[in-house]
Amino acid sequence: MANAGLDVDDFDTNQEGNIEISQEGFQKMCELLLKRVKNTLNAALHNSNFNANQINKVLHVGGGSRMPMIKQLLRNMFPEAEHCTEEHPDEVVAIGAAYYAYSLPSDT
Repeated sequence: MANAGLDVDDFDTNQEGNIEISQEGFQKMCELLLKRVKNTLNAALHNSNFNANQINKVLHVGGGSRMPMIKQLLRNMFPEAEHCTEEHPDEVVAIGAAYYAYSLPSDT
């Protein structure tokens, strides 16, 4: 969307009003976050001794994967990879967490 409105009392019930924000304004506010995401991905690549062109599949999961700027960042970083998007990205995270928890050693 080019523009969107946020109802303030959804976040703070002590205040009322509506905040209008443009896509450009939102992207500007997220620049630092995008840099942190990119730095984290670069660190993961470095620590794993992989190059971005060695990644052949990128699974877009979690709430952030719905954001066009995150999708574009991933496509730019991994241009040769197949980009897989899920209809319910939050559910995929929960399933992954459940699998991980199941694989942890039990204290009993």
